[in-house]
Amino acid sequence: MANAARQSAPAPAPEAAPRVDASALTGIEKAAILVMYLQRETAREVLRLLSDDEVKKLGMAIASVQSIPDGVIESVVGDFIVSLQSVSLVPITGRDFAQDVLPELVDEGRRHVVAGAIRRRVGGDFEAFIKAKSTNAIASVLRDEHPQVQAVALLRMGPENASRVLAILPEEAQYDLTVRMARAERVSGALADDVEDSVRRALEDQDDPLPIGGAQTTARILGRLPREKNQTVIVRLRDEGNELADRLQRLMVVFEDLVTLDDRAIQALLRVVERADLVMALKGASPEMRGRFLKNLSSRAAADLQDEMDVLGNPRKAQLRTAQENVTAAAQRLHDDGVIVLITGPEEEEH
Repeated sequence: MANAARQSAPAPAPEAAPRVDASALTGIEKAAILVMYLQRETAREVLRLLSDDEVKKLGMAIASVQSIPDGVIESVVGDFIVSLQSVSLVPITGRDFAQDVLPELVDEGRRHVVAGAIRRRVGGDFEAFIKAKSTNAIASVLRDEHPQVQAVALLRMGPENASRVLAILPEEAQYDLTVRMARAERVSGALADDVEDSVRRALEDQDDPLPIGGAQTTARILGRLPREKNQTVIVRLRDEGNELADRLQRLMVVFEDLVTLDDRAIQALLRVVERADLVMALKGASPEMRGRFLKNLSSRAAADLQDEMDVLGNPRKAQLRTAQENVTAAAQRLHDDGVIVLITGPEEEEH
């Protein structure tokens, strides 16, 4: 009886496999499941993009994978597709698709026409390009164009961009362009493209400006003309109230030019220049320039001046430049008063 009972007793049920929840999986575990269920060729291409260390970690994760419920696999693959869509380079908006994908789907003979027409009507790249540029730069570029081209460019760059550019143009230009824009109901696509391309190129050229010196180089050029010639220009500028007159006059001689002064001229300059400017200027001067000034002082005065320069430490370049300009301006005033002679032109160099 006991034996019969033992024989009829049901066998113990096998232990249930642990329940797997997709949300509890780590990133590497999800990657392992995904690679296992990819096609071989696809998986091979994915693994080629991973480092050796990453492949080893992925392999260990794959080896630990046992039975995975279908629902977990679907969840992992679904999450991957959602993540892929968010970072995909394939356009996901209608505008992006129309601009970037649609032209590639039509035959090559029509591609250029289709792409141009779509870009001109739905694209905002020119407007975005203009928005990133300075208003003065845009206005400067437009001033060199025909008024009708200016009007088309303003209409194509968007209301916000166009209004800030129009605001800084002369009143007469504002009026003329307003009339032209209002009358320009339609324009050929080719002309619109040409206008945009022309403005783009001009503004892109301004992004890499070539320094040519401006007032500083101009002053150096004038300084090497005979004095009566450069002063004719300076006097005319001053008579017209042009602020360039004083600036060019000041820049025609730079601090380094003072090395050509004779001892008498340096002594005269030492009597009128501000002590603080002299100390700072000589601190940043060449050894030759410093020696020329120190030798025209008494031994005691030269030693005191040297001590003051040593105490300065390392002043900023802007401080040195300002002091040297002040010393040069003092020399220029002495020159204008006939006290000293500054070399500002070839005729004076001959004397």
